[in-house]
Amino acid sequence: MDGSQSPIFIVGAPRSGTTLLATMLASHSQISCGPETHFFPYLEANYQHLAAVLRDANWPMEATEFVGAIAVEDHPIAELFGVTPQAIYRYLAARKPSLQALLESLTDQHCTALGKRRWAEKTPNHILHLATLRRLYPTAKVVRIVRDPRDVALSMAAKLPWTSDMPLHSAYLIERWYRQSKGFFERDRQSYTLQYETLVAQPSETLEKLCDFLQVPFEPAMLNTAAAARHTAPAHETWKNQVVQGLDASRCLAWQRQRPDASLKAISTVCQEMIKDFGYRPLEPAFTPILAHHISERFVRDRHQEIDQLLAHSHLLVPCDPLQLPRGEQVVYCDVPINGHNYGKSLRKFWRFCLTLVALRLRGVIIKFCDFGPRPQAEKNWLGQLAAHLLKRLGSPVALLAMIGQSSSRQ
Repeated sequence: MDGSQSPIFIVGAPRSGTTLLATMLASHSQISCGPETHFFPYLEANYQHLAAVLRDANWPMEATEFVGAIAVEDHPIAELFGVTPQAIYRYLAARKPSLQALLESLTDQHCTALGKRRWAEKTPNHILHLATLRRLYPTAKVVRIVRDPRDVALSMAAKLPWTSDMPLHSAYLIERWYRQSKGFFERDRQSYTLQYETLVAQPSETLEKLCDFLQVPFEPAMLNTAAAARHTAPAHETWKNQVVQGLDASRCLAWQRQRPDASLKAISTVCQEMIKDFGYRPLEPAFTPILAHHISERFVRDRHQEIDQLLAHSHLLVPCDPLQLPRGEQVVYCDVPINGHNYGKSLRKFWRFCLTLVALRLRGVIIKFCDFGPRPQAEKNWLGQLAAHLLKRLGSPVALLAMIGQSSSRQ
């Protein structure tokens, strides 16, 4: 596919400007963009059904039902795109069975209905599924927008109904998403990164460079987001209302107008790799670090009281790459994130996990782990349960609050 015709995927952390960027692109005369599809996490969650969905004998009946069942917070995605089940069926009936056809029964039809020639798709958490995205769309343009993580964490806590009201809890999500996707954007030649602050401060220049990458001409109409916002910001997602107002310089580096308290310093420490990589201003840490690995959203949700108590005692769970630790250092494993029905993907994760544990033992790194309760253990597939068992054999249990008062060689 010609680069000027290839799909566009917009990714980034929540509250980093993904909706603003998507709406600017949707304001282009050649590009459409609808609401978030959450397509790739939906594929992963329903991996065991895909073979039946794509089977020739069932096509496109089960595929139509599969697409129609995609919903976020009880809002069917097809309805948000304005696509009926009959239209999905007709579209798929004219296509060969494929995962691409499933997604495009929404995005391509929406594009055609608007009289445009190229579609974009924006779902922030697709940043966790870049390998699958690239496998299905080898020529797609992937655009990442980043924003100072302190502004992102503060905005998530204040605006998003499905996240914690503690900015530090969101910082762990921001850090994990960034670290997990960093390698892709360093290697992938069809990807592009821009910063929210630059987009707001220099919108025309920033969009001109992005349009060069996308191989479309820049259009001044891209700066007027009011009309296209009805497609990218559904009415029930009230936290996206600001996109109608367009650019607002007051939202840039808003955290700097606050006193740099312990919470801001903690976010800065958790997200220090991202802050350094994009030249944001660091804050001097004032904590005893507890070096940790696999600080998942589930762990933060379930153990938030302990995390808050640690901070109250000037201790902080700091994400790290355990393979970079010196002999005698200690790392605490907070989770074993191996689950789901995609056993090929889980197997690759399992072997990487095992090799990492063995390497740490050989290097003399002390392995600790937090207790995995009955419910989190049950959430893992059998490979995840096996990995958790191996971790418990090679490491030793630790209670987070018992670490208050302990020091680290990496303060």
